[in-house]
Amino acid sequence: MRRETKDRITVSRSRNLALAAVFGALYAALVIGFAPISNLPIQVRVADALMPLAILFRWPAILGLGIGTAVGNFAADSLTGFPSASIGLDIVGGSLVNLLAGFLAWKIGQQNWRVRNWTASWFIATLVETALISVVVGGYLSIVFAIPLALSILGILAGEIVAINIGGFMLLSIIGTSRSLELLRSWGLQIHRVDRDH
Repeated sequence: MRRETKDRITVSRSRNLALAAVFGALYAALVIGFAPISNLPIQVRVADALMPLAILFRWPAILGLGIGTAVGNFAADSLTGFPSASIGLDIVGGSLVNLLAGFLAWKIGQQNWRVRNWTASWFIATLVETALISVVVGGYLSIVFAIPLALSILGILAGEIVAINIGGFMLLSIIGTSRSLELLRSWGLQIHRVDRDH
């Protein structure tokens, strides 16, 4: 009995580690693949469409997205002529803000906030991600590129609305359907329990 429990914990940890690696690799690949529009003051970071998935996949997604940001930012910054003295700032700042944004989205997404018969928690979670990333990344990019703070934040905000609030929310809504969640659970993945009418 004790051995079976230990085996289940080991398998669960292995799956979580593999899932974190998948999220990290996918995020980094999308940042690098779309490098010209992923790391400048006006950007649409396609990879950020993965950010809302932290609501469902919790820590494996949060950690994977944080690590993927570090790898993706380093490679994309090197490719696009990002000021070399500031690459470290983008790696650390981008990774930390994505970790925090993913964590907050997970916590907010667990709530069952409703507007009439519609569960609003997921959408509010994506708004928090967008606001946090826009302010933090826009803040340090305004220093790196010597542009007005408001302009820098607005440049990031516009892209994050497209990536997170439109693309990411659509992806979350598709993966968050009962059929998709049942399929993922049948593969042994631990998915946050969802009660929703999105």
